[in-house]
Amino acid sequence: MELDQELKTYDSHRYELLGRARGKYVLIKKDRILGEFESQQDALHRGYDEFGNEPFLVKRVVEIEVPYSFTSFHIQV
Repeated sequence: MELDQELKTYDSHRYELLGRARGKYVLIKKDRILGEFESQQDALHRGYDEFGNEPFLVKRVVEIEVPYSFTSFHIQV
């Protein structure tokens, strides 16, 4: 599944992130956390600037996970 590696990276750092970045958004590519951001929009902008149409994960650091999905319309076919 797409973003499996990024989700595993988030899960392996979750408790650490809860301690220092609770409520913020993290940008993750493969096994690297590339930044913590105050807004989802800031994290998305940085991700698109660095990776363009390549998959990356922006995830809010929260104690209780709420499932949702997001589709990017920036991807060109």
